[in-house]
Amino acid sequence: MSYLARGLARCSLVAVAAGAAVTLFAGSAAAQSGEAPPLPPRVGWELGFGVYAGEINCENERGNFCDGVTEAGGFDLHASYFFSPKLGLTVDLWPMFHTEDDWTFTHTVAVVGLKWRPAPIFTFTAGVGSAQARLRYEGIVNLDAETETVPAVLFAAGLDLVRGKSFALEVQARAGIGFYEEDDTGNGEADVVGRNVGVGAALTFF
Repeated sequence: MSYLARGLARCSLVAVAAGAAVTLFAGSAAAQSGEAPPLPPRVGWELGFGVYAGEINCENERGNFCDGVTEAGGFDLHASYFFSPKLGLTVDLWPMFHTEDDWTFTHTVAVVGLKWRPAPIFTFTAGVGSAQARLRYEGIVNLDAETETVPAVLFAAGLDLVRGKSFALEVQARAGIGFYEEDDTGNGEADVVGRNVGVGAALTFF
């Protein structure tokens, strides 16, 4: 795993562990002091970010290139507006990176979508947008190449570990898929598909 991916993985683990510790402490304090007052519903604007460890993988039905998996780390920036405690709109930008020697491969998924919160601690996200892959070399000479922007989808599921009056820390699993080639093989699917897959922690303010 690259240094960047290892660093982001550590950040994700630390955030999740810290959230779990705060949750246990808060639960113990509430038990000692009596029942805590209910928190206000989450309605209106929400802004946040997350850090994730996982992989970038690629599938090519033509077999020419890109079949394989590489460890990666990344982050996301998200902004949402909830019309009600259960339903909202969201914008999400999620790059994942793999760095090795002087090479850096980046796969970015950016979407607009819906967030559904069936219970106060569970949040599900689905969105559509675009994806782009970029390869950069920084050495004796600098090289930079990127693909065209292609259609993409994103799916995510989160569980709140800590909830305050104006913030929430959640553990989240997500997958973003970019469709890079048309269906030349005639099977109803894009011939080249790139995916971000990650698990980590997200902090959201509202």
